[in-house]
Amino acid sequence: MPSDLEARFRALSHKAPADVADSAPADDSSIVEVIERAGFYRDQIAQSIVIPARDARFLEPDKPLSPYTRQAVLPGGGRLYSHQALVYDHVQQGSNVVLATPTASGKTLAFVLPTLERLLADPQATALFLYPTKALAYDQLERLRELDQTLGGQLRPAVYDGDTPAAERAKIRANARIIISNPHGLHLYLGWHSSWESFLSNLSVVVIDEAHHYVGSLGASFQGLLWRLERLTHHYHARPVIIAASGTIANPREHLQTLTNQPFVVVDDSGASQSERTVLFWDCTRDPKTPPSTQAAYLTRHLIRMRRSVVVFSNTRAQAEYVAMAGSDRSHRILPYRSGYSAEMRRRVEHELRSGSIRGVSATSALELGVDIGSLDTVVLNGYPGSISSLWQRLGRAGRTNLDALGIVMVGGDPISRSLLANAAELLERTPEHAIAASDDTDILTRHLLLAAAELPLEETSIEDGPGATAALSDLVNRDLLIKDGTTYRSTKQRPHLGTPFMEREASYEIHFQGTRDHRAVERISIRQALREAHKGAVFLHFGTPFRVQRVDSERREIVCIPETEGHHTQPALFRSLSQGRILEHLEPHPTLGIERIEALVVEQVTGYKEFDQQGRQVAKRKVTSPIISSPAEAVVLTCVDPIYLGIDPEDLFAGLHALEHALAKVLPLLTNGGTSDLASLTLRNGDAPSIVIYYLTKSHPSTMITKVIHNLHEALSLAEHLIAACSCASGCPFCVLDARCDDEVIDKGAALALSRLLGKISVGTALDSSGDEEG
Repeated sequence: MPSDLEARFRALSHKAPADVADSAPADDSSIVEVIERAGFYRDQIAQSIVIPARDARFLEPDKPLSPYTRQAVLPGGGRLYSHQALVYDHVQQGSNVVLATPTASGKTLAFVLPTLERLLADPQATALFLYPTKALAYDQLERLRELDQTLGGQLRPAVYDGDTPAAERAKIRANARIIISNPHGLHLYLGWHSSWESFLSNLSVVVIDEAHHYVGSLGASFQGLLWRLERLTHHYHARPVIIAASGTIANPREHLQTLTNQPFVVVDDSGASQSERTVLFWDCTRDPKTPPSTQAAYLTRHLIRMRRSVVVFSNTRAQAEYVAMAGSDRSHRILPYRSGYSAEMRRRVEHELRSGSIRGVSATSALELGVDIGSLDTVVLNGYPGSISSLWQRLGRAGRTNLDALGIVMVGGDPISRSLLANAAELLERTPEHAIAASDDTDILTRHLLLAAAELPLEETSIEDGPGATAALSDLVNRDLLIKDGTTYRSTKQRPHLGTPFMEREASYEIHFQGTRDHRAVERISIRQALREAHKGAVFLHFGTPFRVQRVDSERREIVCIPETEGHHTQPALFRSLSQGRILEHLEPHPTLGIERIEALVVEQVTGYKEFDQQGRQVAKRKVTSPIISSPAEAVVLTCVDPIYLGIDPEDLFAGLHALEHALAKVLPLLTNGGTSDLASLTLRNGDAPSIVIYYLTKSHPSTMITKVIHNLHEALSLAEHLIAACSCASGCPFCVLDARCDDEVIDKGAALALSRLLGKISVGTALDSSGDEEG
């Protein structure tokens, strides 16, 4: 329950403009009219696009379902959608399948059905379901237990993860025929594979849900994990089929073949019915006095008063917390949902939304994955999420029960989306991005080679000599972690898994909340998040309640917060610097432009912060002293060496490049996927040769992400030109060449437009093609 302080704060501090009383519109066609009558409405609905309903397409499998399976899964004469039947047929033929259909198309049944058929046909067969989060695993467990009840308890599904009591683990390994786990857990359990011999030797199916989630460094580590699992299943004479379910991405077959090194069949034509979907584009700039997140809060509360069930997605934790706080009142609760909360808190929110006791949730991408949250009819996007894939993952959360769905994309909450407003229909038809696993990360490769050799002796002939494999093995031998005996590598340590995490985890701070009547669990956040969100003086939001950071102890990594009663919020001033290191590659597509791929060291520090009231007015600007964080990176550096040749006044060159850098930062997420949260940029003065630097945090070189940036540079310049030219501002604004995170205000919109056009005309094909050949 909310604390007394929280209730008083919301009652006194968050009075939105006059709204209509609780009422449901007569039909969905009147939703826009009801929104337009709201007291806070300022003509923000810029476009309305209706996506027609689609009828279901059914199909019978080539090999009929057994009567037992049909009765259990499709009682009452139910039929399979065409994509479900196709997945079933492919699995029955022994093929690996990746199912890449939209959200709410029945993907779970598509992989459960062939799994069930295999397990019922072979009483010893087992299945492993892998989910990226514990929440998804427990969500699936509930469904499988219900199914198992109809089968008389033959499957005995169980979750096996870090929360599983030690006393139950041996029983689960011996008796469960479906084990549900996550990559972090499996990474550890493979070190004790002998205790899993019975399960692994009978493994018939491996299910990978949310496969699109495994990109960047996470994808590389998941790739290593699946390789190790395959070695062990072969050792125990099992050849499981793999069924993967993915969100909408451009390359489902390529992505799964990269992760597993096995062939796949793709099923991507959904036969599921789809209700009519209305997508509104909301232009926040038409109400410049009200911050975008405040508009999102008012709109969400208004939709809840219309008796709609709403999830509003924000791109940062702070925004999600703020929308929940500002949008709630005594009659209508909006609960926040994000990472950092305890599992108990997240499950409470999921349960309340499923049960209908609340109608509104304000979430980050933590809710983007397929956790079952019941019947939703409305999704609000507080800013463009950075990719077409995420856009549809979020919009697809509405309309899960054949209710007509409403999606509202708020343009202005995130500057990236501003450039898309003029072509909203094109945005909805745009091909989703590629999912890219950072397969060339030698640090991750080294970790998995070490663990593989500890699990089973590693034969040299069994290792594909991919990027860095030979060097990684030599490094492990030189560090006395492996012994080479002829063509076989063995680990010098027994089970090094305990000290080798699945992903390198950044050290964290503990946040303690004091001065409240209700008990609040300690929250853990990474050092980087603490630097930006919980520096001294910052307003930190926790489960819809604002707290002021009173003390930061960097040595003990503890942060103490007390209740914030003024209703203010803060924004940090972040200082970033980049130290250039070894040049990895030099390209010169034109005498006036140099492109270098380099090693770099990125330094970040919060030097101060701005404080704003509830109306978004700045009320204070303060300096702070905070720790410095250094991170290794790889970067691409663009240097203009002859501005006169380009027709640019040398005095305008830095200002133009700086403005162009901000524009490129807004459009690059449209062209890349796989760890873009660590893709950042800055402009260096460098005397008479200023440079744009686009960098990606990584320890491994060369970086797949930077290669992607280089190969998309020409299109990025074209999109940046369109973004700048389409913006109606005179000298720059947050929607084209300004960036609120940057303190340096030296920009020139006109010079940026000229540079984008001139650089875009330079023929870079030859140089970039040679770079691609090197990548292989």
